[in-house]
Amino acid sequence: MIDNLNQRTLFIDFDSTFIKIETIDELAKLSLKNDLNADQKINLISNITNQAMSGKISFPEALEKRLEILSLNKDDIISITNNIANQITDSFLENKKLIQSISNSIWIVSGGFKEIIIPIVNQFGIAKHHVLANSFIYDKDDIIGCDRDNDLFKDKGKIKAINNLNISNDIIMIGDGYTDYEVYKYGTAKTFICYTENILRDDIVKVASHTASNFSEVISILNQL
Repeated sequence: MIDNLNQRTLFIDFDSTFIKIETIDELAKLSLKNDLNADQKINLISNITNQAMSGKISFPEALEKRLEILSLNKDDIISITNNIANQITDSFLENKKLIQSISNSIWIVSGGFKEIIIPIVNQFGIAKHHVLANSFIYDKDDIIGCDRDNDLFKDKGKIKAINNLNISNDIIMIGDGYTDYEVYKYGTAKTFICYTENILRDDIVKVASHTASNFSEVISILNQL
């Protein structure tokens, strides 16, 4: 149980933090299942994801490169959301009631997509207006791109999106990748907890304020701050 969350707001990454996997990698597997070059394209997308998470290429560049490889529609989004609902991180599920009890102080900030994230985090009491993420652009049922005006599509998008909220509380950033660390590096977050339950990135661990291998450890860290 958390002793005190007063004057603090948690921002939690989605892919490889709240869930065990990277959404766009799963979209690739689904979208390319009948593609003769599927393995090659899936590996390429995974490599681009890892480059972005390690800070080797910018997030907008990575997102554009990955979406160019895919051909998606609304049915794909429904299918992947159902799949991902079964891939929620174990310790988040174990602490579901606790997360629900503090959900008003939790935001999800992600380079992923609102259409997928909102239905999944909603069961944890996290409202849709507490989800900062990209949005798809559709042509009828087909996805033709992302909203480029969205802060999360831009370089250092998590920083811009959080700053635009003008939150006066101390911000705690929880995530596994470079874009999460940036929120702390550039002063938007007071603390960065590198989350390693699903993936451990050595370069990110080295620069984190704290490291947590499950959500219970996050709570322990918060109780000590």
